[in-house]
Amino acid sequence: MRRAGFTLVEVLVVVLISGFAMMAVLANLDATRSAVDAIHNVMETESTGPRVLDTIRGDLGRLAIYDAAEYRVLKGENSSALGADADRLDLLVAGRTRLGFDVPGVGEGLHAPLAEVGYRLRPNPLRSDFLELYRREDPLVDDDPWRDGAYALLYDRVVSFNLRYAPKPDYNVVWEEDWDSEQREALPFAIDVYFEIEVQPRRSLESLGILGANRARLDFGDLLLIPSHQRWIFRNRLHPVLPEPDAAAAEAGAGGAAGGPPAESGGAAGGGPGGR
Repeated sequence: MRRAGFTLVEVLVVVLISGFAMMAVLANLDATRSAVDAIHNVMETESTGPRVLDTIRGDLGRLAIYDAAEYRVLKGENSSALGADADRLDLLVAGRTRLGFDVPGVGEGLHAPLAEVGYRLRPNPLRSDFLELYRREDPLVDDDPWRDGAYALLYDRVVSFNLRYAPKPDYNVVWEEDWDSEQREALPFAIDVYFEIEVQPRRSLESLGILGANRARLDFGDLLLIPSHQRWIFRNRLHPVLPEPDAAAAEAGAGGAAGGPPAESGGAAGGGPGGR
């Protein structure tokens, strides 16, 4: 009588085939995970540095050059932390603030048209070999625009952050490590921004092998020019002033009663352009 079932050889063959199948599946999963990690690191690399540069560039493009008290618009300070460059930058920025602020009795999430903006670094509390880069924003502009406000984290694995200032265009630029527009009564011609960051690896370090060891730590830099018209307006203290409605109407009425605008009568008397 023949018994139903599998022989030991048949069972071993099935187990062997199943083992090969599981090995193939696990290898594919590991390759997929490494590829996902590599994609994450590449995206981190391609987005973090340009994003920080675009933020600084946008703030410099909106400098509040009009009606600045005592030329107090931009201040750069050379500083260090953890033995690396950790420079500071503060400025007054015109335009809609990035962060919303709550004003009691008025509303929540409001945006101001003028703000104090700054860039600060501090040691990373979780990783002692990295710095954290923050952007400061304060809509309450006061006599001390270089402090207070709300801080937003830009990146938490910064190795160094260095700023240099060019006083004027020159073939051999003499770079300044500090800049205070209040003392110099002028804005710099350009600001050289250089910083070094480390890629945030995702889940494992194997994916860094795909990028290469030299891609784990990256440096970014750019020369940010301050437009010449902004520097000229700031240096010459030009303030756009709109005439009062009542004064403009009175001036127009006086000109009409005399038979023409005041400039014409002045020119007939030889004191204006018509008399030259």
